[in-house]
Amino acid sequence: MVPDTEGYGPVSVSIVRTDKAADVRKAVGLLGGMERFVKAGEKVIVKPNVCCGKDNSSGAITDPEMVAEVCRMVAECGASVSVAESPIYPFKADRVFKKAGYADFEEKYGFPFIDIDSAESREIKLPGGKSVKNSVVSLDVLTCDRLINVPVMKTHLQTVVTLGLKNLKGVVVGKQKHIIHLQGLDEGIVDLNTVIKSDLVILDGIIGMEGTGGPTNGKAVEMDVIVAADNVVEADSTGVRIMGGNPEDVEHIKLAAHRGLGSMDGFEVLGETVASVSARRELPRTPKLNKLLITGISLRVWDALSDPWARLTGGERVMKTKRARTGDLVIEQGVCDGCRQCLKACPVDALSYDDLLDCDDEACIRCFCCAEVCPQGALQKQF
Repeated sequence: MVPDTEGYGPVSVSIVRTDKAADVRKAVGLLGGMERFVKAGEKVIVKPNVCCGKDNSSGAITDPEMVAEVCRMVAECGASVSVAESPIYPFKADRVFKKAGYADFEEKYGFPFIDIDSAESREIKLPGGKSVKNSVVSLDVLTCDRLINVPVMKTHLQTVVTLGLKNLKGVVVGKQKHIIHLQGLDEGIVDLNTVIKSDLVILDGIIGMEGTGGPTNGKAVEMDVIVAADNVVEADSTGVRIMGGNPEDVEHIKLAAHRGLGSMDGFEVLGETVASVSARRELPRTPKLNKLLITGISLRVWDALSDPWARLTGGERVMKTKRARTGDLVIEQGVCDGCRQCLKACPVDALSYDDLLDCDDEACIRCFCCAEVCPQGALQKQF
């Protein structure tokens, strides 16, 4: 739903430089306060990013203190509020939430916490879907009056960044998340956002993440910033610029803007300027090439062209080096602890474990879901 902006002018984005979670009040205050977005008697869902079992000092998850402060602001408006989230599949929600500091959220802060994977869900149609035509999502999210989207500001090995737009993938239940990967991740993220709308977006950039190991195994970095916005595309565009990137280079942000979900520029920014808080972070490179490699199509074409004689004769291609090609999955055997989480995450059963982890290159579709779930960071994409 769209908040009432009457009397507030063209305010869209606010930026606050801070290392304190409680200063989320300042960021929302610059937009007109929580009362601009939430009315008494409404049912509100706050959606953080709690994708894995790490605390917020890792830069992988949203600070629970910030989420609690957002809940307090909502409650002060006379609305009921719950926090709802699901982790990366196949991580077990109870373990993830315990390690991330969310298992006792209700006991500690007084607001209900909903495990989306265990709660009621519904299959919905995405009428304008370009990639994903239907999905199974949280019933609590579908029936709420307002959705407040509170991701952490970090990189993602497949989509360059994961901010507000991609954070809504967490309302999809369990293994259904893999369908979005297989059918087209960037377009699928946008498809989901055409139906599930964020009323308020707050980017937790106090401790974020950079590097190609994101969203779970990148490098934690103190960004000391909070961004709030009344539009998810404008929030994400601002977040990318603060991270030293260009939203035009992030496929799902560009697609969302082209499909009318928001603007990448031309909006008003209050508080700090982007330039005053931005820094060049290590972002995953060549996103368009990476997207092609993830499908596996370009790799198979490259294989055929790189050794035509072997293809014509049916012979085996001789590997002259053990170094992985660009786009291949790299397995650090010395880091792997044999937990087998990656085997559960692989949607095409390309991985196997018999003393050592192995990947069938022919079966692998380069979705890199395995790298996302690896708690040790033993799986990486070769660049």
